[in-house]
Amino acid sequence: MRYRILGPLLVEHEGQTRPVTGGKVRTLLAALLLHANQQLSVAQLAQRMWPGEAPHSLRRVVQTNIVRLRHELPWPNSVITGPAGYSLFVEPGELDLHEFDRLVAAAGDAAGLDAQSRLLREALGLWRGPACADVASPWLHEMDLPAIDERRLLALERRIEVDLLLHHTEDLVPELRRLTVEHPFRERFWVQLMAGLFRQGRQAEALSAYHSVSRRFIDELGVEPGAELREVHQQILRGSGLHPLLVEGAAPVQVMTAGPEVAPQTLPAGAMHFVGRAEEFATLDWHRDEAAAVVVLDGPAGIGKSALALRWLHDNAIDYPDGRLYLDLRGYADEPPLDPADALAVLLEGLGAAVPTGLTARAQLFRTLTAGRRLAVLLDNALDADQVRPLLPGPEATAVITSRNQLRGLVVHDGAVRLTVPRLEPAEASSLLGLNPRSEEAARLAELCDRTPLALRILAERMARLPHVSPSSWLAQLLDESDRLAALDAGDGATGSLPRSLSWSFRRLEPEAAELVRQIAVHSAKAFTTGQAAEVALLPVPVVRRHLDRLVGVHLVEQLNHDRFRVSPLAGLYGRHGAASLRLQRGFTAG
Repeated sequence: MRYRILGPLLVEHEGQTRPVTGGKVRTLLAALLLHANQQLSVAQLAQRMWPGEAPHSLRRVVQTNIVRLRHELPWPNSVITGPAGYSLFVEPGELDLHEFDRLVAAAGDAAGLDAQSRLLREALGLWRGPACADVASPWLHEMDLPAIDERRLLALERRIEVDLLLHHTEDLVPELRRLTVEHPFRERFWVQLMAGLFRQGRQAEALSAYHSVSRRFIDELGVEPGAELREVHQQILRGSGLHPLLVEGAAPVQVMTAGPEVAPQTLPAGAMHFVGRAEEFATLDWHRDEAAAVVVLDGPAGIGKSALALRWLHDNAIDYPDGRLYLDLRGYADEPPLDPADALAVLLEGLGAAVPTGLTARAQLFRTLTAGRRLAVLLDNALDADQVRPLLPGPEATAVITSRNQLRGLVVHDGAVRLTVPRLEPAEASSLLGLNPRSEEAARLAELCDRTPLALRILAERMARLPHVSPSSWLAQLLDESDRLAALDAGDGATGSLPRSLSWSFRRLEPEAAELVRQIAVHSAKAFTTGQAAEVALLPVPVVRRHLDRLVGVHLVEQLNHDRFRVSPLAGLYGRHGAASLRLQRGFTAG
């Protein structure tokens, strides 16, 4: 039995090719082969089989296709039903992808250049076209297959490099000209093309090639080519240099980036005193068991999204033996949001990789290095889906994202699962204050803090620092709205200030939407409809409806049902304070 996925999908048995009929069955077989000897859940298989809305009775439909696949294969028992899904058992040498990986690894261990060239050519000869070329599955082609194609390109780069070092340049230049057309921003092929031309004594053509790629990078990407390409250009200009591909008799450079020997562990420690969240932990555990690739924890400012993510990842470290990466994206902060290209540079450095030039190259390398690894990436404090999407790791790795934004685009287009982090339970909130959870004062203080962990921790710190002040005195202060915001500011930087944290949410809004929140907060302490909000703001209903949808999306307004909303209590408190400040400023200006 042989399976061939490096090209059109084929099954061979006793020298004969056996057709696999039915589009869903072919997709199912391709998915199982791409993860051969690994169990895929029903949900993972469904993602690959149905690009749009999955059918009802999903488990039954997948089981039906498993039965059909078993009928198609000469050895039906090779499809194994496990406790969490299905797997396809493949013996060594039965799958061309495994054989490709074996030959590439053997080339890496080979001592001589001739042996390396032979093994790499044999490995690349297994490719008959794009992997799974005749399998119609957007998920496979967008999520599973890019990492495999990257392995092919890396092996191709190595084979060309070895050929250059062996002076086998006769057919290289035409091949590299074709590759630079197919992959115009893959700088390694341009380096090799220039080196090949230079080794043939075609210095002027090598320099012309550099000017072509340089102009393309600047015109289309707005950046200069990378350091290696620029250095090769300078050495060719001088007519000599120390670059390995330009020096006679140099040893080959390894271009395949290996992961670090020690699994990266860059997670912060997280909060020592952590209460509650049993239901949220259970939901996260369920998503982990279902092998969710992207998990979004969203919620309002100070609700404890980051603390929940950190505690869960620390508690489940055993599930991520290949490492846990952390990055603050500064979506809501005093500093500007982190640019995706800069974020990828940090993540790649955390993996011990050299950082290429440009967002696309960095994103592709990050997916390649994380593919197939049991690794978690915590992308904290994200601004929106566009900031996050290039940072998603490769298949098998997990991304956990926290944001005040619901990141609806990630759910719709990237298959993310979303968990909205709620307020603490009343007893949990009182416990965080360090008070008797059964006391009336503790319950009222917790409600005035909207059972929000950041507000509760700030108040708890004040109460511990001033033990002579009674809970009833704190209650009297917090009942006065003008004093409540001041009481919820620890006065020790951004991380200890609820007003400052709320200001970041307002700062990211359109001015008209921010003014709408302030106006509603002043005029309506209870629930309201779209029409009532339009009357308060003196705006057309369609405009208000669009603003409200945006405000719900960033958790400044809560949607109670189809057309009933309320401003989140702490956001309302901040909005009323902001409205009063604006009135004072306008009065001062008018005076």
